[in-house]
Amino acid sequence: MPPRSVLLASIDGLRPDAVTPERTPTLWSLLESGAYTLSAQTVLPSVTLPCHMSMIHGVDVGRHGVTTNTYQPPARPVPSLFDLATSQSVPCAAFFNWGPLRDLFAPEGVADAVIHTSFSEPEDDHFVTDALIRYADRRAYGLYFLYLGHTDHTGHQHGWMSDRYLEAVQNADACLARAIQAVAERQGPPNVVALADHGGHERAHGTDLPEDLTIPWIAAGPDVPNRGALPDGVRIFDTAPTVTALLGIQASPVWDGRDVLGPVTAVEG
Repeated sequence: MPPRSVLLASIDGLRPDAVTPERTPTLWSLLESGAYTLSAQTVLPSVTLPCHMSMIHGVDVGRHGVTTNTYQPPARPVPSLFDLATSQSVPCAAFFNWGPLRDLFAPEGVADAVIHTSFSEPEDDHFVTDALIRYADRRAYGLYFLYLGHTDHTGHQHGWMSDRYLEAVQNADACLARAIQAVAERQGPPNVVALADHGGHERAHGTDLPEDLTIPWIAAGPDVPNRGALPDGVRIFDTAPTVTALLGIQASPVWDGRDVLGPVTAVEG
């Protein structure tokens, strides 16, 4: 059997209070079987590209220098999770439906990428999920990155925690279930790290409001200890070093983040 994989899933704009057993059974199942926090913190500004830069590059905004949804090359480059994994012979694939995420990695940082430039309809999240399923049929990747953007679009259009937004969250959860099943059927059960880049309030985000800064962070799978709720202090830039640990490769020494699944003491919850 091919080496065990990691599926890193980013659900744009997912607030922790939208995660419930009825609405998001996939996320809830991961939460119950692995390690999680519903009070992780993203970075400021709580905007999609800066948040993803921190998620994938393991550093705070001051280190990568991206402060808007327009990419600016950093003066002092920091290696991305993809670039690091590829350099250590872990094949990576990325599937996303928001174009600016193409700047998260160097072109040679992934073996394959599918970029779908629409996220306005529920089907757009299924489009990139379908792509992941097709590519998983062709090759066993070590790292799968799946970004689902319809949740954020719906929050801007109809408001965070509105009925339409919650429907979009449910749709994203269904996409995640399909992706997990597809990888499991081909490579065995993957380790899954699922999180949001930021939250939202009313029809916006980007501020220091708790609704914008607080995100769910969930990890589960064969190599994830079932420790329940993680202690406070998980940051979005802890994602990259945690994923490298699950992949069994070396993290970058210049990253700010830490492996949150390492030897820490869990709390009940």
